[in-house]
Amino acid sequence: MERKSVGIVSVDDGGFSTCIVTKDKMDKIPSVKGNYGKDRNLTTITGKHDFIIEYKDKVYCAGTLAQFDCELPIKWFGKSKAHIFFDLSVLLSCFLYGYIENYVAVSVPLGSHTPEEKKNRTERLVGSHTMTVNGVTKTFYISDVIVTPESASAYWINEPLQLTRWLDFGSRTSNFASTFNDGESVRYIDTQSGSFYKGIEQLGENFNSIDLVDYVCGRLFAKGWETEDTINILGGGALIPELVEAAISYFPRAQVMENPSMANAIGMYNLARYAFQMS
Repeated sequence: MERKSVGIVSVDDGGFSTCIVTKDKMDKIPSVKGNYGKDRNLTTITGKHDFIIEYKDKVYCAGTLAQFDCELPIKWFGKSKAHIFFDLSVLLSCFLYGYIENYVAVSVPLGSHTPEEKKNRTERLVGSHTMTVNGVTKTFYISDVIVTPESASAYWINEPLQLTRWLDFGSRTSNFASTFNDGESVRYIDTQSGSFYKGIEQLGENFNSIDLVDYVCGRLFAKGWETEDTINILGGGALIPELVEAAISYFPRAQVMENPSMANAIGMYNLARYAFQMS
């Protein structure tokens, strides 16, 4: 089937999973990558998310191939996402599900949603890219990039009225956001939003659901959050029952969003439609 020529690709490029949304596709790919290496004799592509990527004279393994058959798999826990680890997540997403001309939404932790970080991410991605994946070569163009704040982006799924809180437990960070919609305009409340650089994978063997929730939720009250607030829980952590139960013990009206691990990417796609004036 011939690829459509222009469209939006939303990529919530997390440390554990890369969540992708386009007009007619949704997918979630393991984010892990690594150097492909030399002298491989048994490597086979058997899974949907097994990838051998050739890009700018380097060869990488990615996805489930990197999970199961990579000598030195790479994960990235730095605060900035202006790094080849995340570049490859976005470019692979465009390769697999994008268009000849792509308008791209990417994510950064809310605490890193600065002019400098947005500029760095955009400059690394805009332009023409030629990539080979599993022996197939494509050239595509990224025309523009919108850099969105993790957790707050989920607002754009349903655009709820009044004060709403968003609590996103991810692999690298835990993000929290506050939005207010009075029916005429919507605003992010910056003073009641932010990031904790504590995440499920970032903590490694020290991860404990209750401990992470105690760390995050105890600090949210200092940011103006109240026990009876309306709170939406999202991110990969929302799939851990013990973590959700612990969060609800702090905020009884908290609820898990539908498809919580994809919520950022879906909201980002809707926001990108506004930003790029595309249907």
